[in-house]
Amino acid sequence: MTCEEYHALPFSGGVMEQPAGLMHKLRQVGNVYRAFQMYKNEGQIPGQSAKWKREHEQVWNIVMEVNELREKYG
Repeated sequence: MTCEEYHALPFSGGVMEQPAGLMHKLRQVGNVYRAFQMYKNEGQIPGQSAKWKREHEQVWNIVMEVNELREKYG
């Protein structure tokens, strides 16, 4: 966790004064967002999606999990 990453000061309402666990959750959400962006930008190229899924298995697992949650909860 870095102040530069969140464009925030360490104290005075900044990164170090957030509730316990919040920055960890934000990082997790950011990881999911980046995985989906990677899939949207690289994984949907016609004729190359199967290869991309094999090469980026961890990213594809995140995308599948999010899609399953979307189907289940709308």
